[in-house]
Amino acid sequence: MKLAIYRESIIEKINKLRRTGFFSIFISNVLAKVIVFLGGIVLVRILTQNDYGIYSYAINAFNMLFILNDFGATNAALQNITEQKDNRKKQQAILKYSIKMGIIGSLISGGLILSSPLFYPYEIEEAKYLTPLLCLVPILSVVMSLFTILLRANFENKKYAILNFVQTIASYAFLIPMSYLWGIKGAILSRYFYIILTIILGIFLTRRLRIKTEKNNQLTKDEKKSFNKYALTAQISNTIGSLLIYIDTFMIGLLIATPESVAIYKVASTIPVALAFLPNCVMIYVIPYFVVHNKEQKWLKDKFLKLIKYGIIGYGLFSLVLIVGSKFIINTFYTEEYSEAILPFIILTIGFFFSSTFKIPMNNILAAMRKLKFKVIINASSAILNIILNVSFINQFGITGAAITTTLIDIFSSILGVWYTNKTLKKMKVEEIENK
Repeated sequence: MKLAIYRESIIEKINKLRRTGFFSIFISNVLAKVIVFLGGIVLVRILTQNDYGIYSYAINAFNMLFILNDFGATNAALQNITEQKDNRKKQQAILKYSIKMGIIGSLISGGLILSSPLFYPYEIEEAKYLTPLLCLVPILSVVMSLFTILLRANFENKKYAILNFVQTIASYAFLIPMSYLWGIKGAILSRYFYIILTIILGIFLTRRLRIKTEKNNQLTKDEKKSFNKYALTAQISNTIGSLLIYIDTFMIGLLIATPESVAIYKVASTIPVALAFLPNCVMIYVIPYFVVHNKEQKWLKDKFLKLIKYGIIGYGLFSLVLIVGSKFIINTFYTEEYSEAILPFIILTIGFFFSSTFKIPMNNILAAMRKLKFKVIINASSAILNIILNVSFINQFGITGAAITTTLIDIFSSILGVWYTNKTLKKMKVEEIENK
């Protein structure tokens, strides 16, 4: 009897996940990452190790320069549009303001990329001429992001999954042939083609959500102030967090300054970094729910503990398989030319476990609860520690030192994130009791 009840409960939960689009998100992300993985293998074989290193360095430089993104407009849009899920007119007003602020922010980022040869420390000379070619990508990326946010905020997860999957297919559908025909420059310029294609699809998928409103349907002064405050705080946190992703390649390029070292580290980090799609996939699905329930302590605590419990089991087993098969994975898919990537790969996989189980969920949950100040503190502390450890460890251990640094930072951030989230939930419970 109990077994039958338990089985029915499991089936009911699975059906709920299916109805609400979780499996659509998950499957689309899995297929997308398979394409990324296979596309990366093909790209490594099309470009020489030297060219692949230059390409990776140029893209990393672009990511560093685009680190301010749209100054948080899309982050604030997701939070505010989701909170107004039952008020379509208010959603539209938020969207209009988000577009305005996003375009302003992206134009500034585009200007930084275009003028980067004047100030950015390009240690690999070829990247100085390649990176500025991407100066128009920021404004296109912001437009593309707003379509995905509009779908997520309205719980249109199946449509979001379609957009996400097509975006990935399109990226490699252009990247591979253009790299083959025109080398590094073709690989760089391919970004424009897939982003434009994704925007066209986004316009089609969100057509029913983009209702027309009166000209006076604007946010109030206080609402704009609240929007901008959240946007800037979120962007500061995300900017610092992004530095933790890109700084390793930047420091390797700065301290070692050979395309081959950048290429080997890129291979070592590709799979652990790409696998962040697993926790991000879960977060894409659950965060709108956390935003809606962001003042309910019992609900938050219950879901928080479940995320941690299932994460330890799932990501733990996955990481163990990757570590055991590390030599086979690197030598088979990337050839023995990249065998030096095996040890950094193992170390980064350990970091993946901590990041996926603790760091990524905590960062997203704190943002949903509007607890951004501590998130900024964690990321700022991590960034400073990252730079210090990278200088020391890269000089001592080469690219392996960069991997050690990243993993230590993931562990550090995870411990602080879990501690603060738990503390916040306890404080919410006390406040609820006092209010009663």
